[in-house]
Amino acid sequence: MSKLLLRGYEVNYIERNPRGAKLIVLLHGFGASTYSWLSVIDELAKYGHVVAYDRTGFGFTDRPMTWNGTNPYSFAGQIQLLDAVLTHFGENREIVLVGHSAGGQLAAQYVVDHPGKISALILESPAIVTPGPPDFLAVLLRAKFLQERGPKWVGGFAKIGNKILFDSFWDKSKLTEEIIRGYERPMDNPDWREGFWEFLKASKRSDVRKRLGEIDIPTFVITGQYDQIVKVEDTMKVAERIAGHRIYLVPDAGHLAHEEQASDFMRVVGNWLTRLAADPK
Repeated sequence: MSKLLLRGYEVNYIERNPRGAKLIVLLHGFGASTYSWLSVIDELAKYGHVVAYDRTGFGFTDRPMTWNGTNPYSFAGQIQLLDAVLTHFGENREIVLVGHSAGGQLAAQYVVDHPGKISALILESPAIVTPGPPDFLAVLLRAKFLQERGPKWVGGFAKIGNKILFDSFWDKSKLTEEIIRGYERPMDNPDWREGFWEFLKASKRSDVRKRLGEIDIPTFVITGQYDQIVKVEDTMKVAERIAGHRIYLVPDAGHLAHEEQASDFMRVVGNWLTRLAADPK
């Protein structure tokens, strides 16, 4: 793991094949981190320079408590951080964005907000039709009387997070203690509660659901056959609104198909990237 100073705070990231001609940026989902991508990052590196980073509020990226301008924990702040990552690593290169779940929402939003900057898009179980709690909940969480109590309350997220992780695997035998610990490890950080609280109460406003038809780059949509977190039919609805998309259901997998069935995930993604390199249209 490495740290990079962007937008005034240090962002944790991992990378492979830094000399690759194409840049492939991986965006994890809610409650995850770069750890989630370890099962596929080495294989993805056969197709370019791969960078995965911890989004603000997660993993081992710093949790700023003060800032100027856009709230770094907000959806808009997450878009700005993604833009900073792409500016740092992606100058004069083709860029592929890979977004899982909430990271898929972020990736799709970036594509419609920055036409011409991204060459291709991979959306795995994108949380777009079902994006999570409504924005008015974040407004309620910003009430003054909650600010001292909030960080203490989120300490209980470990149990909720483990339940979400359990539900994300179709084959529960593949959810090992090592994987559980990999997801829990960022919570060892003494300031994770404060950072997670800032994330929960930050604005999640996004208009990408209404703008999916604006995506005009090669797009591959993937979902696990038994995804119970982002329903398969909701992923289908996203795909239907993107012209020229390709879609694949990973057999015997839930919400974390790239972890649960890493070989099959990489088989179809690798084939798609290979065909794309041969014929970008």
